[in-house]
Formats: sequence, structure tokens, C-alpha cells
Amino acid sequence: MSINTLMSLRPLPTRTATVRAGKGLAGIAVAIGLWEAIRAAGLVDRRDLPSMQTVVTTAVTELIDGPLAQAVTASLRAWAIGLAIATAGGVGLGIALGLLPQVEVVTRPLLEFVRPIPSVALIPVALIVFGLGLRMEVILIAFASIWPVLFNTKAGVESVDPRHLETGRVLRLSRSARIWRIVLPNALPAIATGVRTAAAIALVLAITVELVTGQSGIGLYLQTSRVDGQAAQTWAAILTAGLLGYALNAAFLVTERRALSWSQEHRVQ
Repeated sequence: MSINTLMSLRPLPTRTATVRAGKGLAGIAVAIGLWEAIRAAGLVDRRDLPSMQTVVTTAVTELIDGPLAQAVTASLRAWAIGLAIATAGGVGLGIALGLLPQVEVVTRPLLEFVRPIPSVALIPVALIVFGLGLRMEVILIAFASIWPVLFNTKAGVESVDPRHLETGRVLRLSRSARIWRIVLPNALPAIATGVRTAAAIALVLAITVELVTGQSGIGLYLQTSRVDGQAAQTWAAILTAGLLGYALNAAFLVTERRALSWSQEHRVQ
């Protein structure tokens, strides 16, 4: 079989993307069908489970000219600040742990003790120490989302080929120069994956903290709608949160693929 024949048998990227998108739309259609079937069968009170059309219409209306738009803005502000802090701290600590084994040995017991603590369990302590407000929410978001950045950065640093570092020493590069010119470029794909994972965790924490503490945001909007018995608004908030998380993850993934197209993980085949 000739090379041209083999190339012709390879699926085109556009066709593959179209098929993938079609499967995704089919899944959404099935989910909506099940939703409406449950309503039609009366398995759930229709007042508590409005039609999908009503939910989507309510979400659009509330986002265009309603309090849901302000709630999304408030949640995104806390999310962005908390994620930025987690990224800076996680990358710095991850590099230190990856380059200095003695530091990793000393801090490992503390990290393994603190990491499993659920961030939600720290809400009462955070309220006492920091009080209700943006600072408290940001600190909890940063605490929850720093771990994937930290450990992905550490793994990325440890995966650097020692021969590259030795070449830097031979070229008489300073320690900081080796970090910036050798370690960081090699660790960037792992760091990007950690930040993308942390972004999802940060959004979950932002909404959870708002839901529990009454801090302004999607969580407060969701809780208020539930207490007031506004089922359409409640589901609209849930739909908005899901779409927001999907959009953020897609944006991070597209940026990662374009900025790191040279890496093995994202290299075009």
C-alpha cells in the first residue's frame, strides 16, 4: 500500500471535530429528552422541575437584565483573584520542592496533613479569622486550588532532563537563569494542566462559599431563589454555573494548545 493511500485513509481533522461535536449535541438532546420525559411522567412535581425551555429563557433573561449577571460577575472576580494567588504560590512552591529535595522531605508531612482537609470544613474558621467578605472567599479558593498547581509544577520540574541542567551549568548559567531558560519551559505543559484543573476547583469553591456564607455571587443567587420558591431561577443559576465552568475549561484548553503547541502533549500529529 502506497504512502498516498495511507494518507487518504487518515480521518481529516475537520471531519473528526464535526463527528465529536455531533456526538456532544446528541448527548445534550438525550439529556433534554429525559428531563422532559420525567416531567411528562409526573415523577417530579412540575413546579419544581420547569421545562427546559423555561429554564433557558429564564437564564437568558436574568443574565441580560437581571441579578444573575451581577452574581456571575461577583463570582468571577473572587474566582480570578483566588486562582491567581493559587497559581503564583503553587508554581513557586512547586519549583522549590522540585529543585530542592531536602525541602520536599521536610515539608512533605505538613503538606500531606493539610492537603486532604476539605476547604468547606474551613469556612467556619475562615469566618472567625477573616470575617465575611471577599478576602475570606479568596483565601478559601486559593487554598483549595493551589494543590493541583503545586504538585503538577513539582512533577514538571522533576521531569526535566538532568542533561539539560548540566548543559546550563557547563554554559555557566546562573541558578535563576537555569530556572527561567531550562526548568520553566520544560515544566510549562504540566503547570498549564495544573492551572486548568485548579480553575475548575476554584469555581466550585467560589459558588460553595457563596452558597454557605451568603457572600454575593452565583451561590447566593441560587440560595435566595431556592428559599423564595423560584424553581426556574434556581435551575437557571445551576445551568449558568455549568455553562460557565464549561466555557472556562474550554478557554483554558484552547489557550494551552495554542501557547504550548510545541510541547509533546499538544503537538499536531
